[in-house]
Amino acid sequence: MVFRDARGFELLASAAESRELDRRTIEEVGIPGRVLMELAGAGTVEAVVQRTGGRAGKAVVLCGGGQNGGDGYVIARHLADRGWSVRCVAASDPERLSGDARANHGIWVARGGRLELARARVGGAVGHALGHADVIVDALFGTGLSRPIEGPAAALIDEANQARHGLRVAVDLPSGLPADGATPEGVVFQAAMTATFGLAKPGLHHAAGAPWAGEVVVVGIALPRPLVDAVAPRWRLADEASVAGLLPRRDAAAHKGHSGHVGVVGGFAGKEGAAVLASLGALRGGAGLVTWNHVGEGSGVERPPELMFHSIEEGLDARSTVIVIGPGLGQDADARRALELALSSGRMLVMDADALNLWAASRGDAGLPSDTVLTPHPTEAARLLGVETAEVQRDRGAAAARLCERHGATVVLKGARTVVATPGRPSVIVPISEPVLAAAGTGDVLAGLIGALRAQGLDAHDAAVAGAFVHGLAGRRLGMRHPDGGVLASEVADAVAEVRGELSLGWHP
Repeated sequence: MVFRDARGFELLASAAESRELDRRTIEEVGIPGRVLMELAGAGTVEAVVQRTGGRAGKAVVLCGGGQNGGDGYVIARHLADRGWSVRCVAASDPERLSGDARANHGIWVARGGRLELARARVGGAVGHALGHADVIVDALFGTGLSRPIEGPAAALIDEANQARHGLRVAVDLPSGLPADGATPEGVVFQAAMTATFGLAKPGLHHAAGAPWAGEVVVVGIALPRPLVDAVAPRWRLADEASVAGLLPRRDAAAHKGHSGHVGVVGGFAGKEGAAVLASLGALRGGAGLVTWNHVGEGSGVERPPELMFHSIEEGLDARSTVIVIGPGLGQDADARRALELALSSGRMLVMDADALNLWAASRGDAGLPSDTVLTPHPTEAARLLGVETAEVQRDRGAAAARLCERHGATVVLKGARTVVATPGRPSVIVPISEPVLAAAGTGDVLAGLIGALRAQGLDAHDAAVAGAFVHGLAGRRLGMRHPDGGVLASEVADAVAEVRGELSLGWHP
């Protein structure tokens, strides 16, 4: 069972929230921990059986010294009951187990289940079993791990990761992977499938964790919905259905004024193409009107005939309700004046590219209007935070949250699996990684698209989430045709209109 909020977004629980859910389920609802462990193990086996087609085979279950190890012994028992040949390998002395984990270890041993203790170097029967297993289950460590894995457990993971034959299944979370989204340190179990309990963890879906998690299957463990609502998890996962529910619909009697007017500010000093691409993003995103606010006479760059033109020497175009500023803006005196005009305009803002760099250099610690959207890539985010890019990438969720808190604005931290953070709202992971979007101009298209959605009535958070998701799906569509690159940003803008239309009609691209 996947828990969703009222708008259809999947709820994700941090490590602390997961522990709180377990504690309150046991103490307040009265469901014993041993029952939760039994449900978790049985649900994991059901997921394994579905994935393997129901055929019994050979399984190796790697068991840790905590509650995850207890899950492992339950899984081993249920697999054996289905006719599997099962071998458990303990990474530490099982005599140190306590509580429910100790009880389930005792049941496994009393039934005559095979159990071996791992050594610092894996070899012999254990190495042979891992190399020939149909399924390898990682029940070593879970959400409570706060250090790199060492010793026999690390050796087991290394050996399991080299197995070419078996389906690798992680229990709740791949061992070594931080639950909340940080980049792992040290060895990590490479899963093809993760059976996660109750609610999925953010770390399974962030860019740093998704490659380790494989397919994520949520296993129900009888968490009561009122309790989940009371804990109020602070992360969400976007998907087609939830985003489709955000997209504005046009009334049959609508005219262009009903879809808003986006003003793009940028394209200065030989960077006109960036402003044109942002304008294309706004047009393809459904804005009724788009005006390019430029410096001087402009250049002869080809631009869509639908795009209006306005000289910023006369001030910002007064008709626009949303300002997208930054694409091709530059950082000279004209750019600084344009940014001041935008900030003092009282209009909804989307700040991208050079607007972010100027802001970081001049007023980077000041607040912004609460309905502002910032769209930094990792290096721009690092400038805004005064840190190195590597620190942003080390924990993208935390970096987005810090930016959001510092500036009081919605933050779209671009990159693989974009993160959206908004003051007072759950943060959202957009679970799309499309390498074809790593090309010049695609970020300009995204800024224009978000501006268009703002102009059509979406608040900053919803416009950011919907824009990032539609943009990602547009990249996915083009990536299917051009997997090795060569996609133009203007093609992404064109695909945006197609994807948005299909989502609105309930189709998936």
